[in-house]
Amino acid sequence: MRRATTPTHIFTFPDNVDLANIRAALISYSQCGKNILEKTLDDLTVDTENRTLSVELTQEESNLFAPGKALVQVRVRTKNHSSLTSQMIWVTVKPALNSEVIG
Repeated sequence: MRRATTPTHIFTFPDNVDLANIRAALISYSQCGKNILEKTLDDLTVDTENRTLSVELTQEESNLFAPGKALVQVRVRTKNHSSLTSQMIWVTVKPALNSEVIG
């Protein structure tokens, strides 16, 4: 992702996960051992047909990250009380020449 942009992150789930049964979700972004941003189910778009959760970050949110690497992890809780956690995913944060938020 590049700072000062509005990236969309899409997370694809395996066939055995029915996204229609998700009652809670949490996407955590961290950098240098500190949580930078968290998104909940209310922030996400759920596509049950393609088994994906997606989230679009704002310019302000992408500016929270310093250039370098960040970690992302997805956690979900199903209606039958199962908890699932993804592997941690490394994301490259690229700089912008001007990271001012534009209107």
